Amino acid sequence: MLSELSYDRLPNFTAADCFQILGIGRNEYMDLLNAYKGRLCSPKSGLIDTPSSVLDELLPKAPRNFMHLQPWFIVRVGSISNADVEANTPYVQSILDRIIDNDRPPDTGQVGPGLRVSEIPIDVFQNLYQRGLIYVEVPVLETDCLFVPTLAGFIMNRVSGDSYETLLYKIFVSLDPQSCVCQLAADLGVGLDFVINAASLFVRLGFACKSDSVSDPVGVGKSQDNASITEPEGTSPSLKAKKIAFVFDSSITAYLMLGNLSADLKKHSVTMFEVGKLTGDSLSAFYKEVSSLSHSAEQDVGIYYEHAKCLSQTMRYISVAQTSNKTDFRYLDLVRSGSLASLEPTTRCRILSKNYSLIVCTAPLSYEESRVLCSDWPLILGPPIPEICSPWFRLFISYTAGSGGTPSLLLCRGTHVTKLPPPLSCFSKFLVTSWGHDPVLMDIYALFYSINDLTANFPVLIQAYDDRDNDLPLHQHFLPLPISSDFLERMSHKLVWLERISKSIDITTLVGYLSLLFPDGKSEVDSEAQHADMESANEIFGGGSLYQQNASQFLEHSIVDPRVVLTEGALEGAIGAGRSVRLLSVHLGIPLFNSTLNDAIFERMSHLHDEPQLDLLPSEVRSRLSAANNALQKGLVEFIKSAGGVYVLNGLSVILDDSLAGSCGDKVSTPPLPLPSKSLCCSCEGDLEEWEN
Repeated sequence: MLSELSYDRLPNFTAADCFQILGIGRNEYMDLLNAYKGRLCSPKSGLIDTPSSVLDELLPKAPRNFMHLQPWFIVRVGSISNADVEANTPYVQSILDRIIDNDRPPDTGQVGPGLRVSEIPIDVFQNLYQRGLIYVEVPVLETDCLFVPTLAGFIMNRVSGDSYETLLYKIFVSLDPQSCVCQLAADLGVGLDFVINAASLFVRLGFACKSDSVSDPVGVGKSQDNASITEPEGTSPSLKAKKIAFVFDSSITAYLMLGNLSADLKKHSVTMFEVGKLTGDSLSAFYKEVSSLSHSAEQDVGIYYEHAKCLSQTMRYISVAQTSNKTDFRYLDLVRSGSLASLEPTTRCRILSKNYSLIVCTAPLSYEESRVLCSDWPLILGPPIPEICSPWFRLFISYTAGSGGTPSLLLCRGTHVTKLPPPLSCFSKFLVTSWGHDPVLMDIYALFYSINDLTANFPVLIQAYDDRDNDLPLHQHFLPLPISSDFLERMSHKLVWLERISKSIDITTLVGYLSLLFPDGKSEVDSEAQHADMESANEIFGGGSLYQQNASQFLEHSIVDPRVVLTEGALEGAIGAGRSVRLLSVHLGIPLFNSTLNDAIFERMSHLHDEPQLDLLPSEVRSRLSAANNALQKGLVEFIKSAGGVYVLNGLSVILDDSLAGSCGDKVSTPPLPLPSKSLCCSCEGDLEEWEN
């Protein structure tokens, strides 16, 4: 405040400490700062008052009541004089004597065990605490296990460049009820004393609890004569089997936080974003809240509701598969991919391998969110390496699908485009994906200006995008994976691209969906006749057109209409009727944007094994999935290598190898996405050639 800095410059845990001790949060800080500036500028102040003295008059003179008090906290002696002792009643003096004797026993000169908070009347404790005569020590042992409850009063400040704040966050997001403090320090490679101090801070702020104790905080301002805090009965944590981690991206937390769905959901979304994990009782409370949501036809709420509904469906499917109980989440954690990014690759690999047997990813993941993925992780149901969420994989799909895919053009950084190669020159719409970003839909009129602007900084992938075929409008549809072996066998001679894709990607085992361009079977004139009916029906999906597309943004992950989800029978019937189908992309993982697609994928997963078993993926299915992941990773890495992909590390080009592609190894940071060393054009037949403008 003396420097008149913004409140956002306060590190998060420091800001939380200031709020809990002094009651100064963001709004209070702004009010005090305005009052402070006003006093300094007042003509009455003159040169008599110094800035420090003005500020001293404005700030609180005593701390608030201790907010997150636990009965096992230790009371220590603060600054006590004889006058302080004599100013109290004999009863309070006797309590002070007990505190002093237990804090520093006579004739020993050493720190004693101290009194527990539960041994002191709460009204006496708060009075002595506010006068600064005592302070509280939060004892945390190296054998203690901690967990993070649903956060309340968490101040979402993120200060970059603060080493302590960074280290505190690393410890905070790694807290786990099954890992003791000593194990946590070893996993993170951080000194044990620092981890103990950090854990003590988290407990004092109410952001963490011991997993073997019952949280029973004393209400602020609650004062009772001769009332004491009772000691809870603790239970030792039991060893549990490894769990399943559902890895989600930051978009779902934004939808829950910004969507007008439920006030209680917002505190859960803060926990999901800041801690990066929901587990145990917090996960059960979150499911109870999200599963009880009612649908709203309010503008733009539909997409938020759909994501929340899909997340609750996913939790329920995994819970039922593991325990036969839809509300038993002891084998499931929700983990945010962004929080994993705060850990070094080897550290997060070590922590995930210790706690989880299966990683289930949401789909689609952006490349930035997927950079944490590593082939050394436990088995991944989703993209096994980050390159699968990059433009390289889209080019790989176009190349593999051949005539059933979309012609594509990969441009190196710095390329200036004045014309398109013949395979793309007959199209009017394109999907443009710059390195590390989501695809954008552009028409031919804006294409050259936009891509020349983009290639100044990034490599760019351009995919041809049909929007009609023989006067029939083409729309995106989704086919859930895995597909059945019988369907693949029947359709191989009708859809050549399906057979070609199946040789490179095991679509009978991998879980996700195919994104297809597919005609609805009605001409544009017929479609316009039903436009009014569709618009009224689409209001329940948050407004916009049926397929949620416009000329500026390719909203594949915002298509919530159930009619875009194809069954194998529907696709087979359409092919039999002579309709053309083009493969746009392949996504691995569980989608959260369309509840019908989410349902269909879990239904297809149930057919991976013949007999019902109490496991999401039985051992034989996991073996097949692991082999499919390894084959896909190897095939994609070989393709990128043959296409001239190189890593650029510290300004130097490095040839792609397995140590850089997907493997954690001994890396301390995540490598960037491999860059193209030459521009490539993939024709309508799947021929890949170097392209010179």
